[in-house]
Amino acid sequence: MPLFIYTAMNSKNETVKGSVNADTLRDAREILRKKDLMPTKIEEDNSRKNKNKSKARNKNKKVKLKKLSMGEKIEFTNTLYILSKTGISIVESLLFVEMNVTNENVQNVAHELRKHILSGANLSEAIAKYPKVFDQIFSGLIKAGEETGELDATLARMVELLDKQDKLRSKVISTMMYPVFVIVLASLVTLIMLTFVFPTFKDMFDDMGKDLPLITSILMDIGVFLKTYWYFIPIGFGSVTYSIFYLFNWSPSRKVIDKMALKIPLISVFVTYSSLSNFIAVLRVAFDAGVPIVDSLLLSNTTVENYIINKSMRQTAIKIQQGQSLSNSLKATGVMPNIVMCMIATGEQSGQLGEMLEYSSIYIDTQLDRIVDALNKMVEPLMLIVIGGIVLVLALALYLPLFQSYGG
Repeated sequence: MPLFIYTAMNSKNETVKGSVNADTLRDAREILRKKDLMPTKIEEDNSRKNKNKSKARNKNKKVKLKKLSMGEKIEFTNTLYILSKTGISIVESLLFVEMNVTNENVQNVAHELRKHILSGANLSEAIAKYPKVFDQIFSGLIKAGEETGELDATLARMVELLDKQDKLRSKVISTMMYPVFVIVLASLVTLIMLTFVFPTFKDMFDDMGKDLPLITSILMDIGVFLKTYWYFIPIGFGSVTYSIFYLFNWSPSRKVIDKMALKIPLISVFVTYSSLSNFIAVLRVAFDAGVPIVDSLLLSNTTVENYIINKSMRQTAIKIQQGQSLSNSLKATGVMPNIVMCMIATGEQSGQLGEMLEYSSIYIDTQLDRIVDALNKMVEPLMLIVIGGIVLVLALALYLPLFQSYGG
Protein backbone atom coordinates (compact mmCIF):
# COMPACT_ATOMS: atom_id res chain seq x y z
CA MET A 1 0.00 0.00 0.00
CA PRO A 2 1.37 3.44 -0.91
CA LEU A 3 2.61 5.81 1.79
CA PHE A 4 1.45 9.46 1.72
CA ILE A 5 3.27 12.32 3.46
CA TYR A 6 1.02 15.09 4.68
CA THR A 7 0.99 18.52 6.32
CA ALA A 8 -2.32 19.38 8.04
CA MET A 9 -4.04 21.66 10.59
CA ASN A 10 -5.67 20.18 13.69
CA SER A 11 -8.63 21.53 15.63
CA LYS A 12 -6.34 23.91 17.56
CA ASN A 13 -5.01 25.42 14.29
CA GLU A 14 -1.63 23.79 14.90
CA THR A 15 0.46 22.46 12.01
CA VAL A 16 0.82 18.68 12.07
CA LYS A 17 3.08 16.60 9.85
CA GLY A 18 3.02 12.86 9.39
CA SER A 19 2.35 9.96 7.07
CA VAL A 20 -0.57 7.66 6.34
CA ASN A 21 -1.04 4.48 4.31
CA ALA A 22 -3.84 4.53 1.75
CA ASP A 23 -4.72 3.07 -1.62
CA THR A 24 -5.21 6.44 -3.33
CA LEU A 25 -4.72 10.13 -2.65
CA ARG A 26 -8.47 10.53 -2.17
CA ASP A 27 -8.53 7.77 0.46
CA ALA A 28 -5.64 9.45 2.28
CA ARG A 29 -7.60 12.72 2.48
CA GLU A 30 -10.68 10.88 3.85
CA ILE A 31 -8.56 9.22 6.55
CA LEU A 32 -7.17 12.59 7.63
CA ARG A 33 -10.61 14.18 7.77
CA LYS A 34 -11.84 11.37 10.01
CA LYS A 35 -8.97 12.26 12.35
CA ASP A 36 -10.22 15.88 12.44
CA LEU A 37 -7.23 17.02 10.39
CA MET A 38 -7.44 19.54 7.55
CA PRO A 39 -4.74 18.58 5.00
CA THR A 40 -2.85 21.53 3.45
CA LYS A 41 -0.35 19.43 1.56
CA ILE A 42 -0.33 15.74 0.79
CA GLU A 43 1.77 13.75 -1.65
CA GLU A 44 2.87 10.18 -2.23
CA ASP A 45 6.25 9.17 -0.77
CA ASN A 46 8.27 8.04 -3.80
CA SER A 47 11.46 7.35 -1.87
CA ARG A 48 10.27 3.88 -0.86
CA LYS A 49 9.27 3.16 -4.43
CA ASN A 50 12.63 4.38 -5.72
CA LYS A 51 14.48 2.32 -3.14
CA ASN A 52 12.58 -0.78 -4.17
CA LYS A 53 13.32 -0.09 -7.83
CA SER A 54 16.96 0.43 -6.99
CA LYS A 55 17.16 -2.80 -5.05
CA ALA A 56 15.39 -4.75 -7.79
CA ARG A 57 17.62 -3.26 -10.47
CA ASN A 58 20.85 -4.05 -8.65
CA LYS A 59 19.63 -7.45 -7.55
CA ASN A 60 18.95 -8.52 -11.11
CA LYS A 61 22.10 -6.97 -12.55
CA LYS A 62 25.70 -7.69 -11.65
CA VAL A 63 27.30 -4.32 -11.01
CA LYS A 64 30.62 -3.79 -12.73
CA LEU A 65 32.25 -0.50 -11.81
CA LYS A 66 34.42 1.36 -14.31
CA LYS A 67 36.89 4.13 -13.70
CA LEU A 68 35.15 7.47 -13.59
CA SER A 69 36.00 9.78 -16.43
CA MET A 70 36.86 13.40 -15.68
CA GLY A 71 33.33 14.53 -16.57
CA GLU A 72 31.73 11.80 -14.43
CA LYS A 73 34.04 12.60 -11.53
CA ILE A 74 33.17 16.31 -11.70
CA GLU A 75 29.44 15.55 -11.81
CA PHE A 76 29.67 13.09 -8.91
CA THR A 77 31.81 15.35 -6.69
CA ASN A 78 29.81 18.49 -7.43
CA THR A 79 26.52 16.76 -6.61
CA LEU A 80 27.90 15.45 -3.30
CA TYR A 81 29.22 18.91 -2.44
CA ILE A 82 25.92 20.69 -3.15
CA LEU A 83 23.84 18.16 -1.22
CA SER A 84 26.21 17.93 1.75
CA LYS A 85 26.35 21.73 1.95
CA THR A 86 22.59 21.83 2.45
CA GLY A 87 22.87 19.44 5.39
CA ILE A 88 21.84 16.23 3.65
CA SER A 89 23.71 13.17 4.92
CA ILE A 90 26.19 11.30 2.72
CA VAL A 91 23.91 8.24 2.54
CA GLU A 92 20.96 10.32 1.33
CA SER A 93 23.21 12.23 -1.07
CA LEU A 94 24.45 8.99 -2.59
CA LEU A 95 20.86 7.76 -2.88
CA PHE A 96 19.96 10.97 -4.72
CA VAL A 97 22.88 10.47 -7.11
CA GLU A 98 21.86 6.87 -7.68
CA MET A 99 18.25 7.75 -8.47
CA ASN A 100 18.64 11.00 -10.42
CA VAL A 101 21.94 10.96 -12.31
CA THR A 102 21.49 9.66 -15.86
CA ASN A 103 24.98 8.16 -16.16
CA GLU A 104 24.77 4.44 -15.37
CA ASN A 105 28.38 4.16 -14.20
CA VAL A 106 27.91 7.01 -11.70
CA GLN A 107 24.68 5.37 -10.48
CA ASN A 108 26.49 2.07 -9.87
CA VAL A 109 29.35 3.82 -8.05
CA ALA A 110 26.90 5.67 -5.79
CA HIS A 111 25.04 2.43 -5.04
CA GLU A 112 28.20 0.53 -4.09
CA LEU A 113 29.50 3.36 -1.88
CA ARG A 114 26.14 3.69 -0.13
CA LYS A 115 26.06 -0.06 0.47
CA HIS A 116 29.45 0.02 2.22
CA ILE A 117 28.53 3.08 4.30
CA LEU A 118 25.30 1.41 5.47
CA SER A 119 27.47 -1.55 6.52
CA GLY A 120 29.46 0.70 8.87
CA ALA A 121 32.24 2.21 6.74
CA ASN A 122 32.78 5.93 6.28
CA LEU A 123 33.03 7.57 2.87
CA SER A 124 36.83 7.44 2.59
CA GLU A 125 36.91 3.75 3.56
CA ALA A 126 34.22 2.97 0.99
CA ILE A 127 36.14 4.89 -1.72
CA ALA A 128 39.39 3.13 -0.78
CA LYS A 129 37.78 -0.21 -1.69
CA TYR A 130 37.70 0.85 -5.36
CA PRO A 131 41.22 2.00 -6.33
CA LYS A 132 40.45 1.37 -10.00
CA VAL A 133 37.49 3.76 -9.87
CA PHE A 134 38.93 6.56 -7.72
CA ASP A 135 42.56 7.64 -7.99
CA GLN A 136 44.90 8.14 -5.06
CA ILE A 137 44.35 11.90 -4.97
CA PHE A 138 40.56 11.61 -4.70
CA SER A 139 40.76 9.01 -1.95
CA GLY A 140 43.45 10.90 0.00
CA LEU A 141 41.61 14.23 -0.05
CA ILE A 142 38.31 12.67 1.05
CA LYS A 143 40.10 10.97 3.94
CA ALA A 144 41.75 14.24 4.98
CA GLY A 145 38.41 16.07 4.80
CA GLU A 146 36.76 13.51 7.09
CA GLU A 147 39.64 13.53 9.58
CA THR A 148 39.63 17.34 9.86
CA GLY A 149 35.83 17.57 9.94
CA GLU A 150 35.81 19.78 6.83
CA LEU A 151 34.41 17.39 4.25
CA ASP A 152 32.18 20.07 2.72
CA ALA A 153 35.11 22.45 2.25
CA THR A 154 37.27 19.65 0.88
CA LEU A 155 34.58 18.67 -1.65
CA ALA A 156 34.40 22.32 -2.76
CA ARG A 157 38.19 22.39 -3.26
CA MET A 158 38.04 19.11 -5.15
CA VAL A 159 35.38 20.45 -7.53
CA GLU A 160 37.62 23.45 -8.21
CA LEU A 161 40.64 21.18 -8.70
CA LEU A 162 38.81 18.81 -11.06
CA ASP A 163 37.49 21.72 -13.12
CA LYS A 164 41.02 23.08 -13.45
CA GLN A 165 42.46 19.70 -14.45
CA ASP A 166 39.70 19.28 -17.02
CA LYS A 167 40.43 22.70 -18.53
CA LEU A 168 44.17 21.95 -18.62
CA ARG A 169 43.56 18.62 -20.34
CA SER A 170 41.27 20.28 -22.89
CA LYS A 171 43.93 22.92 -23.50
CA VAL A 172 46.62 20.29 -24.14
CA ILE A 173 44.33 18.27 -26.43
CA SER A 174 43.31 21.33 -28.44
CA THR A 175 46.97 22.29 -28.84
CA MET A 176 47.88 18.85 -30.18
CA MET A 177 44.73 18.34 -32.22
CA TYR A 178 45.66 20.62 -35.13
CA PRO A 179 49.09 19.12 -35.95
CA VAL A 180 47.77 15.57 -35.53
CA PHE A 181 44.84 16.31 -37.84
CA VAL A 182 47.13 17.87 -40.47
CA ILE A 183 49.58 14.96 -40.36
CA VAL A 184 46.81 12.37 -40.67
CA LEU A 185 45.17 14.28 -43.52
CA ALA A 186 48.49 14.69 -45.35
CA SER A 187 49.19 10.97 -44.93
CA LEU A 188 45.78 10.05 -46.38
CA VAL A 189 46.21 12.39 -49.36
CA THR A 190 49.69 11.00 -50.04
CA LEU A 191 48.38 7.45 -49.80
CA ILE A 192 45.56 8.18 -52.26
CA MET A 193 48.02 9.80 -54.69
CA LEU A 194 50.41 6.86 -54.52
CA THR A 195 47.72 4.20 -54.78
CA PHE A 196 45.41 5.63 -57.46
CA VAL A 197 47.18 8.47 -59.29
CA PHE A 198 50.77 7.33 -59.81
CA PRO A 199 49.92 3.88 -61.29
CA THR A 200 47.80 5.56 -64.01
CA PHE A 201 50.92 7.35 -65.28
CA LYS A 202 53.02 4.17 -65.43
CA ASP A 203 52.13 3.19 -69.03
CA MET A 204 52.67 6.75 -70.28
CA PHE A 205 56.10 7.00 -68.64
CA ASP A 206 57.07 3.55 -69.98
CA ASP A 207 56.18 4.65 -73.54
CA MET A 208 58.65 7.54 -73.26
CA GLY A 209 61.49 5.03 -73.36
CA LYS A 210 63.64 7.00 -70.92
CA ASP A 211 64.88 6.30 -67.45
CA LEU A 212 62.67 7.89 -64.85
CA PRO A 213 64.08 10.28 -62.24
CA LEU A 214 64.93 8.56 -58.99
CA ILE A 215 62.12 10.22 -57.00
CA THR A 216 59.53 9.27 -59.67
CA SER A 217 60.81 5.70 -59.88
CA ILE A 218 60.63 5.22 -56.09
CA LEU A 219 57.12 6.66 -55.71
CA MET A 220 55.90 4.78 -58.81
CA ASP A 221 57.13 1.46 -57.40
CA ILE A 222 55.49 2.22 -54.07
CA GLY A 223 52.20 3.12 -55.79
CA VAL A 224 52.16 -0.06 -57.90
CA PHE A 225 52.95 -2.14 -54.83
CA LEU A 226 50.17 -0.53 -52.76
CA LYS A 227 47.63 -0.94 -55.56
CA THR A 228 48.50 -4.63 -55.96
CA TYR A 229 48.81 -5.43 -52.26
CA TRP A 230 46.20 -3.00 -50.93
CA TYR A 231 45.65 -5.03 -47.75
CA PHE A 232 49.02 -3.82 -46.48
CA ILE A 233 47.52 -0.34 -46.08
CA PRO A 234 45.25 -1.07 -43.06
CA ILE A 235 47.93 -3.38 -41.67
CA GLY A 236 50.46 -0.57 -41.94
CA PHE A 237 48.18 2.00 -40.32
CA GLY A 238 47.35 -0.40 -37.51
CA SER A 239 51.02 -1.24 -36.96
CA VAL A 240 52.05 2.40 -36.85
CA THR A 241 49.23 3.30 -34.43
CA TYR A 242 50.04 0.37 -32.15
CA SER A 243 53.77 1.14 -32.25
CA ILE A 244 53.19 4.76 -31.23
CA PHE A 245 50.87 3.69 -28.43
CA TYR A 246 53.35 1.04 -27.26
CA LEU A 247 56.33 3.41 -27.31
CA PHE A 248 54.48 5.97 -25.19
CA ASN A 249 53.42 3.34 -22.63
CA TRP A 250 56.50 1.09 -22.49
CA SER A 251 58.58 2.32 -19.56
CA PRO A 252 62.09 2.31 -21.19
CA SER A 253 60.93 4.11 -24.35
CA ARG A 254 58.72 6.50 -22.35
CA LYS A 255 61.74 7.59 -20.32
CA VAL A 256 63.66 8.36 -23.51
CA ILE A 257 60.71 10.29 -24.98
CA ASP A 258 60.23 12.30 -21.77
CA LYS A 259 63.93 13.12 -21.68
CA MET A 260 63.93 14.23 -25.33
CA ALA A 261 60.81 16.36 -24.80
CA LEU A 262 62.67 18.42 -22.20
CA LYS A 263 65.41 19.23 -24.73
CA ILE A 264 63.18 20.66 -27.47
CA PRO A 265 62.78 24.46 -27.26
CA LEU A 266 59.28 25.64 -26.26
CA ILE A 267 58.07 22.04 -26.02
CA SER A 268 60.18 21.63 -22.88
CA VAL A 269 58.65 24.76 -21.35
CA PHE A 270 55.15 23.55 -22.24
CA VAL A 271 55.75 20.11 -20.66
CA THR A 272 57.28 21.66 -17.55
CA TYR A 273 54.55 24.21 -16.91
CA SER A 274 51.71 21.77 -17.64
CA SER A 275 53.24 19.38 -15.09
CA LEU A 276 53.73 22.17 -12.53
CA SER A 277 50.16 23.39 -13.03
CA ASN A 278 48.71 20.09 -11.81
CA PHE A 279 51.41 19.67 -9.16
CA ILE A 280 50.87 23.06 -7.49
CA ALA A 281 47.06 22.83 -7.76
CA VAL A 282 46.91 19.45 -5.98
CA LEU A 283 49.55 20.56 -3.44
CA ARG A 284 47.44 23.61 -2.53
CA VAL A 285 44.19 21.64 -2.18
CA ALA A 286 45.84 18.87 -0.15
CA PHE A 287 47.60 21.38 2.14
CA ASP A 288 44.37 23.34 2.72
CA ALA A 289 42.55 20.08 3.44
CA GLY A 290 44.98 19.34 6.27
CA VAL A 291 47.08 16.65 4.60
CA PRO A 292 50.67 16.59 5.98
CA ILE A 293 53.15 18.29 3.66
CA VAL A 294 55.03 15.07 2.82
CA ASP A 295 51.80 13.27 1.93
CA SER A 296 50.65 16.34 0.00
CA LEU A 297 53.82 16.22 -2.10
CA LEU A 298 53.39 12.52 -2.79
CA LEU A 299 49.77 13.05 -3.84
CA SER A 300 50.76 16.00 -6.06
CA ASN A 301 53.50 14.01 -7.72
CA THR A 302 51.03 11.39 -8.95
CA THR A 303 49.73 14.00 -11.43
CA VAL A 304 53.17 14.54 -13.03
CA GLU A 305 53.39 12.29 -16.10
CA ASN A 306 56.86 13.27 -17.32
CA TYR A 307 59.31 10.72 -15.90
CA ILE A 308 62.22 13.15 -15.44
CA ILE A 309 60.15 15.81 -13.66
CA ASN A 310 58.36 13.15 -11.58
CA LYS A 311 61.69 11.75 -10.42
CA SER A 312 62.96 15.22 -9.47
CA MET A 313 59.80 16.07 -7.55
CA ARG A 314 59.89 12.75 -5.71
CA GLN A 315 63.13 13.82 -4.05
CA THR A 316 61.41 16.78 -2.37
CA ALA A 317 59.47 14.54 0.01
CA ILE A 318 62.67 12.73 0.99
CA LYS A 319 64.52 16.01 1.65
CA ILE A 320 61.68 17.37 3.79
CA GLN A 321 61.78 14.20 5.87
CA GLN A 322 65.50 14.87 6.32
CA GLY A 323 64.72 18.30 7.79
CA GLN A 324 64.91 20.67 4.82
CA SER A 325 62.27 23.32 4.13
CA LEU A 326 59.75 23.00 1.30
CA SER A 327 61.22 25.92 -0.65
CA ASN A 328 64.78 24.57 -0.47
CA SER A 329 63.63 21.07 -1.41
CA LEU A 330 61.72 22.33 -4.45
CA LYS A 331 64.58 24.63 -5.45
CA ALA A 332 66.95 21.66 -5.61
CA THR A 333 64.83 20.08 -8.34
CA GLY A 334 65.73 22.86 -10.78
CA VAL A 335 62.21 22.73 -12.19
CA MET A 336 60.33 25.43 -10.29
CA PRO A 337 60.43 29.01 -11.65
CA ASN A 338 62.29 31.47 -9.41
CA ILE A 339 59.22 33.62 -8.76
CA VAL A 340 57.31 30.56 -7.55
CA MET A 341 60.19 29.63 -5.25
CA CYS A 342 60.15 33.16 -3.86
CA MET A 343 56.40 32.99 -3.15
CA ILE A 344 56.66 29.57 -1.48
CA ALA A 345 59.58 30.73 0.69
CA THR A 346 57.60 33.82 1.71
CA GLY A 347 54.58 31.67 2.54
CA GLU A 348 56.66 29.42 4.78
CA GLN A 349 58.14 32.35 6.68
CA SER A 350 54.84 34.20 7.09
CA GLY A 351 52.69 31.16 7.82
CA GLN A 352 50.57 31.77 4.72
CA LEU A 353 51.77 28.88 2.59
CA GLY A 354 48.27 28.00 1.35
CA GLU A 355 47.65 31.51 0.07
CA MET A 356 51.08 31.67 -1.60
CA LEU A 357 50.47 28.30 -3.27
CA GLU A 358 47.26 29.75 -4.71
CA TYR A 359 49.18 32.74 -6.11
CA SER A 360 51.79 30.35 -7.52
CA SER A 361 49.07 28.33 -9.22
CA ILE A 362 47.63 31.49 -10.81
CA TYR A 363 51.07 32.55 -12.06
CA ILE A 364 51.82 29.13 -13.58
CA ASP A 365 48.42 29.00 -15.31
CA THR A 366 48.98 32.46 -16.77
CA GLN A 367 52.38 31.46 -18.11
CA LEU A 368 50.95 28.24 -19.49
CA ASP A 369 48.30 30.16 -21.44
CA ARG A 370 51.05 32.26 -23.03
CA ILE A 371 53.06 29.15 -23.92
CA VAL A 372 50.01 27.53 -25.54
CA ASP A 373 49.41 30.66 -27.62
CA ALA A 374 53.06 30.66 -28.71
CA LEU A 375 52.86 26.98 -29.63
CA ASN A 376 49.74 27.53 -31.70
CA LYS A 377 51.41 30.37 -33.57
CA MET A 378 54.48 28.22 -34.21
CA VAL A 379 52.61 25.08 -35.25
CA GLU A 380 50.61 26.71 -38.05
CA PRO A 381 53.60 27.74 -40.22
CA LEU A 382 55.33 24.42 -39.50
CA MET A 383 52.29 22.53 -40.74
CA LEU A 384 52.21 24.68 -43.87
CA ILE A 385 55.86 23.82 -44.50
CA VAL A 386 55.13 20.10 -44.06
CA ILE A 387 52.14 20.19 -46.42
CA GLY A 388 54.06 22.29 -48.92
CA GLY A 389 56.97 19.83 -48.83
CA ILE A 390 54.67 16.87 -49.47
CA VAL A 391 52.95 18.65 -52.37
CA LEU A 392 56.34 19.63 -53.83
CA VAL A 393 57.68 16.06 -53.72
CA LEU A 394 54.52 14.63 -55.33
CA ALA A 395 54.46 17.33 -58.01
CA LEU A 396 58.16 16.86 -58.87
CA ALA A 397 57.70 13.11 -59.08
CA LEU A 398 54.89 13.54 -61.62
CA TYR A 399 56.25 16.41 -63.72
CA LEU A 400 60.01 15.73 -63.88
CA PRO A 401 59.59 12.96 -66.51
CA LEU A 402 57.42 15.31 -68.58
CA PHE A 403 60.02 18.08 -68.36
CA GLN A 404 62.73 15.61 -69.43
CA SER A 405 60.58 14.51 -72.38
CA TYR A 406 59.98 18.09 -73.52
CA GLY A 407 63.68 18.84 -73.16
CA GLY A 408 64.56 15.83 -75.30
